[in-house]
Amino acid sequence: MITNNIYPNYKEQSTLMSNTFTHKNVFYYRYHQTRRNEHKEAIRAAFGATVGMLIPVLFFAKKQNSKITNIHYGLKEIATISAGSIIGGVLGGRIDNNKYDQMQKVKEGVFQFSNAVIPPALVVGINRVSKNCKFANKTVPKIISTIAGLGVGMILSAKVSNKICDPKDKEPDRKLTIKDSIANIDDAIGVLAMSNFPSLQKVAGVMLPIIYSFCGFRAGESN
Repeated sequence: MITNNIYPNYKEQSTLMSNTFTHKNVFYYRYHQTRRNEHKEAIRAAFGATVGMLIPVLFFAKKQNSKITNIHYGLKEIATISAGSIIGGVLGGRIDNNKYDQMQKVKEGVFQFSNAVIPPALVVGINRVSKNCKFANKTVPKIISTIAGLGVGMILSAKVSNKICDPKDKEPDRKLTIKDSIANIDDAIGVLAMSNFPSLQKVAGVMLPIIYSFCGFRAGESN
């Protein structure tokens, strides 16, 4: 065929395009193409994220001499466990992918890690600055400052990760989506747990490892 003579990779390109679809970002109304994930890739990403989460969780449980569901979460625990899960998810999802897809997973991993660490770090900083203020240390002001800090932190984390992954601004920025916002419940639970809300310590112990595994899975299956 003339097409094959002019474009020797035509068949390969057609196969690739047939495995993509176009969808609309509900927040920003812009169309873009994404590659359909294979089930095996999703399974590998989930497995890698789970293993990556379990290693630091078991380490902290042993260090704190507690059950894995009773770990006391500080910023160090949040950063380490989220990083472990994201690294595991990315490594699991990268297997058998081409270089472009592998790089997209790494970029999504940077985004997920920034989104998991920067918001609670910002709130912890706010709490430390305001700890000598009697009014700010009351329950209601603390909750309000936590919500505000998380909101600003999420926006900041998106900007930081986009700057790291695309310093020359050659590609469209990775935007916060509804799914990202839902996933950020880990930040709220983690920060409130660190802020000495006793009733949330047990909730954090159960929920945070699961949510961080989800973050790692999202990075590993990202395209």
